[in-house]
Amino acid sequence: MTTTSSLTPVEAQLGDIIGALEAVALRENADFTAGELIALLGASSHILVILVFSVLNMIPGPPGYGGTMALAIMAFSVAMIAGAPLRLPSWIGERRLPVKTMLGVVTRLATLARIIGRFSRPRLLMLTMPAMRPLLGLFIIAVSAPMIVPIPFINAVPNVGICVLCLGWINRDGLGVIAGALIGFLGFVIACLAIWGVYELVNAAIGAAA
Repeated sequence: MTTTSSLTPVEAQLGDIIGALEAVALRENADFTAGELIALLGASSHILVILVFSVLNMIPGPPGYGGTMALAIMAFSVAMIAGAPLRLPSWIGERRLPVKTMLGVVTRLATLARIIGRFSRPRLLMLTMPAMRPLLGLFIIAVSAPMIVPIPFINAVPNVGICVLCLGWINRDGLGVIAGALIGFLGFVIACLAIWGVYELVNAAIGAAA
């Protein structure tokens, strides 16, 4: 049995969240809003919130879902840079989230965190110092920006990068931060190339129709 002392910081935090979600799941109306999710995660837990929303953004959703999640992640990053508490505009904060789906997402994330925790340990601590948070926020904003464009499948790699980056940061693992940044940058390049390819295709189609 895993003891609390043997858990990495991110595993401990996710365990608390799973417990809270399991309690909500017992209600008759087992869903809640994105704003209530922020309250559950903590209004000052910027990196943990970004981590959870990056995983949410890997789940297929209706048109505009990926862009909405990307905008939310960018807003959280701005709040982190400014040192402000987390808030969501009403059009995002009032979006309903089914608890069972959220519980499944966070449980899978906890499994991933447990696997990474076998190799993750505090190292290269300079990369996880509070002074580096603005750079972290700016990087996440840059990586998230292309995801606003509604092109299928461009969200996956950037969000994996953000997820690994946040896991590394919470565990104070500078090597994990580097790995997440590299994956995120690769995803950013792929997304930009996809956007450019669609732009060229549209231009070619317009030219052919003219």
